Amino acid sequence: MISRKKIILSIFVAITLSFIILIVKTLNDIKHLPQSFGAVLSSASEFQIVDRHGKPLNITYQNRWNVHEVTELHEIPMFLKTAFIHSEDKRCFKHGGADWWARASALFVNIKKMRAVRGASTITEQVVRMINWRPRTVWSRWIEGWEAGSLEKYYDKNEIFEFYLNQVPYAANRRGI
Repeated sequence: MISRKKIILSIFVAITLSFIILIVKTLNDIKHLPQSFGAVLSSASEFQIVDRHGKPLNITYQNRWNVHEVTELHEIPMFLKTAFIHSEDKRCFKHGGADWWARASALFVNIKKMRAVRGASTITEQVVRMINWRPRTVWSRWIEGWEAGSLEKYYDKNEIFEFYLNQVPYAANRRGI
């Protein structure tokens, strides 16, 4: 008969190994984030024909990024910024990239309803998803949470929010507000 100590030790070893595997896999899957949003946008095709006064004669929406119609955060109306914050990330200025409380709440609701009812992506996580696209899985959401925390070490909330507002995808290859 197996002693109680051996069972407890086996459970402890299994849990410890699981945590080690989780940490190693997480660190392995986290992608490098660029040091500047300019580096991200540099991958877009900026070929543009302008008139003699510098006014664009053509704009292409076939890019991955909006490089032609970028608006600075202070130029965006407050009601629009408030609407985005309220609908996408109510606690935007209170978390460090990932809103783990909102995730736990969403997980609880989704388990209770037995289907995906709500998500908990923060604006920073959505920016991470724009930069490092992955299929939408539970694992990718886990990685995006850690990458969002890393992104907020390089940029302040206003820089992230400005990038988000200028790059959020819409229909017909349009990006940004």
